[in-house]
Amino acid sequence: MLSWEYPPHIVGGLGRHVFHLSKVLSSRGVKVQVLTFTDGSSPPEEMADGVRIIRVNPYSLRYPDFASWIHGLNLLLMERSVTLRDFDLIHTHDWLTATSGIALKHVMRKPLVATIHSTELGRRGGSLKNEHERHIHEIEWLLSYEAWRVICCSSYMVGEVSRFLGCPPNKIVKIPNGYAPESFPKPAQLNRRDYARDDEKIVLYVGRLVYEKGPHLLLEAASKLKRGDLKFIFVGDGSMKPYLVDLSVKLGISDKVYFLGHVPDDVLHALYRLAAVAVFPSLYEPFGIVALEAMGLGVPIIVSAVGGLDEIVQHGRNGLKFHPGSSSSLAEAINMLVDNPELCRNLAANARESLGTFTWDRVADETIKLYELVLGEYKSGSWKPRV
Repeated sequence: MLSWEYPPHIVGGLGRHVFHLSKVLSSRGVKVQVLTFTDGSSPPEEMADGVRIIRVNPYSLRYPDFASWIHGLNLLLMERSVTLRDFDLIHTHDWLTATSGIALKHVMRKPLVATIHSTELGRRGGSLKNEHERHIHEIEWLLSYEAWRVICCSSYMVGEVSRFLGCPPNKIVKIPNGYAPESFPKPAQLNRRDYARDDEKIVLYVGRLVYEKGPHLLLEAASKLKRGDLKFIFVGDGSMKPYLVDLSVKLGISDKVYFLGHVPDDVLHALYRLAAVAVFPSLYEPFGIVALEAMGLGVPIIVSAVGGLDEIVQHGRNGLKFHPGSSSSLAEAINMLVDNPELCRNLAANARESLGTFTWDRVADETIKLYELVLGEYKSGSWKPRV
């Protein structure tokens, strides 16, 4: 398994996905080796939850930009990978580890499976504006071409990978993500008054502060609500944070907004318990594991009707949806929930019931079936190591 992020180095949902999948695969008898990166604060090699974790340090050299850093990481992953001989199949995640996965496939003549969690064209709204974005798109295309099978987490992503990358539909397998309630530690002991007044209900945003996640829409909705009894708490970090802080001032709501940055999972668990509603206003969302986490912790949710979120949430049953990109529609949904405790209770109860199909056990079982299919085709075909 090749992944640019893995605990304790978590950036987004990809790292959590690889962690849970690897752990459950190991419990099913699959020998899993994860190759990933370290910044020097985690050991170069360890065993955890039955998974062998091997880390390389790309910070040993300097790079002019993120894409160069990723290519440096892949060179180190490739260098380390070729010393490993006891594996049957390579599984890589997104463009971030595509080049090492592809190179390893050809050097070792082993089948390559790829999970594509999102695409550059999707993240950029359907158009590529510079060489950096085109470069990433080209690597994604190459990955979908080189992979024996491509895994996508939602029907939306199946269509996107087929449409944007020209990947044949019969090469793509849909395996939705899972939710692991046991992964959240015991909630931290928080003083609610450190975050909001007694008369303020908390509206919680959890996610990276980047354009495609739509945090600006929540600020715009907050300014349109013109209510003094709400506090908007943002958990997460990203390149958009300075703009969002400035926007909250311009909109005259800075006293109603709290940017917490990254927080430990026990603090996040506690914040979910304090929240009246959790909002996920994405403009682009292939799946949305954070929405599952909120649903599992009993928080009523509001999501934009896009991508995987649109497939997970049934409006009025296990959550509310709003029109993507519309802060007015989002403001209406927030008003509807915070003023209707009975609706909140019903949505939260139904949400917990609807999580039954989103388990990592199911994800692992379906992944093993795919591995067996790929290995069966590989063994019966002529694409073998050269003698």
